[in-house]
Amino acid sequence: MNPYFIKGPAQIGVSAGRTSAYMLHRIRLAHGGRLPADVHPLFENTGKERLESLDFLHEIDQRWKAGITYLEWCREYGQPEDAPWFRVVDYKSASRQGEPFEMMLDYYARYRREEKRLPPVLPNFSNNMCTAYLKIKVAEKYMRSLGYDHWDSVAGIRYDEPRRYHRMMAQNEKGSGRFEYYTPLYLDGVTKEQVLEFWSQQPFDLGIDSDLGNCDLCWKKSEDKLYRAIIEDPSRVLWWSGTEEKFGQVFRQDRPKYAHMGWYAERMATQDSFDFEAAGLVTEGIDCFCGD
Repeated sequence: MNPYFIKGPAQIGVSAGRTSAYMLHRIRLAHGGRLPADVHPLFENTGKERLESLDFLHEIDQRWKAGITYLEWCREYGQPEDAPWFRVVDYKSASRQGEPFEMMLDYYARYRREEKRLPPVLPNFSNNMCTAYLKIKVAEKYMRSLGYDHWDSVAGIRYDEPRRYHRMMAQNEKGSGRFEYYTPLYLDGVTKEQVLEFWSQQPFDLGIDSDLGNCDLCWKKSEDKLYRAIIEDPSRVLWWSGTEEKFGQVFRQDRPKYAHMGWYAERMATQDSFDFEAAGLVTEGIDCFCGD
């Protein structure tokens, strides 16, 4: 059976990266160019995606008529139970300054203070709230608003990402959620090289290094990638350092806070060829649901 033939109800996770976009293309082809009415391509915007990612997503939607739904977190702590958790936006109205991310952090900080009498925290190794709330919960709330009780969550996991694949399959085995992950690219044996080859033959592309990811300075990235991204555009560090200062917390305890990384990146930029490996800054990133 064609792994890209999706029997709904299902949501297709479109992260605005090359891999998930390629997956969407293959699914469209399997259905004759038009998705079934109960198969929904969703993009959950955090407001911290690279602008190139939003442009790429918009071009995909325009060229392929894919019908991608843009979603954003919009919940404030203390609202009535029936108040919405998400809002539907589009390319023009999508947040670009981290607004949904900051709103979620404010929500979680108030929840911890008023329900648990605890100080705020930022996303970290033990509490990946940015993915859990801004991506997974927003998509789940949207699908439930359409009347679905159970559905497939189609994720762009490639064959060369076995750790992410097995983690999702472990979630399926628990059987405790409203959805189950389905990974057609993994089942088809698709690798990163094949995805890049596809995009090299298209009349448009993402226009950024996929290794740097869509979220501009995501705390899950390896340290060298963060420094490279800051050197490329120093203004990116402002939201992240400001967020750490606002909540009096850091995203990670095992490396400098973002303000210090900004200072270090400024020094690195003055050197013609800074050796990240020799400086011990080439580290392994953390697997993330957000994908590429």
